[in-house]
Amino acid sequence: MAQVVGKYAANKLLGKHMKQYANKRVEQGDDPYFALVEDPKRPGKVKKVKKQIPTYIPEHDALILANVKKTAYRLDMCLFNLFGIRFGWEAVIGIIPFAGDAIGVAMAYLVFRKCCAIDGGLPSSVRTWMLINIAIDFAVGLVPFIGDLADAAFKCNTKNVALLEKHLDQKYRPGASGSRRDDERNRPVAGVDQEKRRKNRQSGIFMPNDPPPATVFEDFSDDELPPSNRRQETGRTRR
Repeated sequence: MAQVVGKYAANKLLGKHMKQYANKRVEQGDDPYFALVEDPKRPGKVKKVKKQIPTYIPEHDALILANVKKTAYRLDMCLFNLFGIRFGWEAVIGIIPFAGDAIGVAMAYLVFRKCCAIDGGLPSSVRTWMLINIAIDFAVGLVPFIGDLADAAFKCNTKNVALLEKHLDQKYRPGASGSRRDDERNRPVAGVDQEKRRKNRQSGIFMPNDPPPATVFEDFSDDELPPSNRRQETGRTRR
């Protein structure tokens, strides 16, 4: 029961924010909020769905994941698309010479600290990769203009949320232990070209029964998404 309550509270927190950005396009597989799956009503087309938190993640950690997803989306993706890159507040703040980069690092570090607050903390390997992402983000942001574009494309907060999701999935998802869970996520799928599957997942296109770690897909309700935005048009098929 506690897990169900935790999932409900976490997804309710995400739901209000998702509705605000429901018209944003899905550009990559690490998008904290949205993904694309095959539209059963339109073969060969895809529709946008919400990434929700599964019930197997306990309440405390589910709420932390919901909070960091919300912050990462604001910092990395919430504003506009330019040159095929999604921009959030961190990229805009980073335009301010010197101070902008320092503020960006401070905000990314706060996301990192929040990730570390899960029950039992994060393994040292995961913490190290998160800090490396923050360091790379800061370094590329120091280069005038080009660095700001690279910073927006790199999205260290989004990458760190994906690392947290992978850890929570390995820790809590029922079934096999650690490394075997990774094997399950990358298992061959009958009739599916694995290289195409990998590229599609990088672009945010998933099989309905093959979500990323610590994620379940949920359709938008009729009142959450304007009819014109219920399907993200694309010439790409799912697989």
